[in-house]
Amino acid sequence: MSASAECRNRYVVCYNKAVLCRGKWAMEQSNSAIRKKRVKAQQNIVTGLCLACMAFTVGWSVFAGVVSHKNAVKAALADKNTSSKAEVVSKAEETSSQEDMPESSQDENAAVDSFAPYAQEEGGHPYAVAKDTADDLSDAVFIGDSRTVGMMNSTDKPQATFICAVGLNIDTVLTSTDIVQGDGSVGTLAQALSGREFGRVYISFGTNEMGWPYTDVFEDHFTELVTTIQGYQPNAKIYLIGILPLAQSQDMDGDAVNNENAKLFTQSIKAVADKLGVYFLDCSAAVADENGYLPEEASPDGIHMNMDYCLYWQNFIIDNS
Repeated sequence: MSASAECRNRYVVCYNKAVLCRGKWAMEQSNSAIRKKRVKAQQNIVTGLCLACMAFTVGWSVFAGVVSHKNAVKAALADKNTSSKAEVVSKAEETSSQEDMPESSQDENAAVDSFAPYAQEEGGHPYAVAKDTADDLSDAVFIGDSRTVGMMNSTDKPQATFICAVGLNIDTVLTSTDIVQGDGSVGTLAQALSGREFGRVYISFGTNEMGWPYTDVFEDHFTELVTTIQGYQPNAKIYLIGILPLAQSQDMDGDAVNNENAKLFTQSIKAVADKLGVYFLDCSAAVADENGYLPEEASPDGIHMNMDYCLYWQNFIIDNS
């Protein structure tokens, strides 16, 4: 073999080794990059899980604190109610011992006792049963939010119509497609109102809007709703219902949904009723205690009422409209 051929062969061998080494190096680099990506992904997963655990821990602590505070408030209110009941019993005993007092003195005591809770009246709650037993609400439709849903689920008047949804407010009622219809399906307000003619329309909104900063915007939306309903139901009597009171524990939570705002937005509802010439109906007397609050035992969350109080509300409407 000539020297030039031997040199050429050695060159080829060296070149092939270089190519092989380069390939191995590239493969090692690629594997290293893959390992780094895997490690990075694992680190991100672990970090995400840690953050999720921290968020859950913080959220649970806040929730537990709120529940504990609310239970403490309810316990304090229960103690207060127990004391009040003891005072009522004491007054009753005092009254019975004064039967021989002059008539003027007895009238004076009667005036004081008239401020006692409605539960002290003989026969229990005054709206446990509607006085107008013939009214089956078959010509009535109730439009509203989750509180109206509560009445729908509690009603003993199956012929009444309910157009309502949880979370519904005066801003979304005209566009929502999740409104319960008279047949139990869901759809729009226009679909529900165009299907039949009603004699009475009851509108109940305001609880979900208490956090709004401007009552005039609330009034504008309420006005638009009422005029739209009048277009579909020109012969119906329309009643705008004031916002029902909330429990005292709800006030103490510091939420925008409180009794002060309920009264403020109820004034706006009445203003709309006066402006449009429709009826305004304040139903607070049906569910409020002697201090103007929704009783703690009437609601699991201070806002939404149990079945009994939903029926008191319904029966008040029957007897006062």
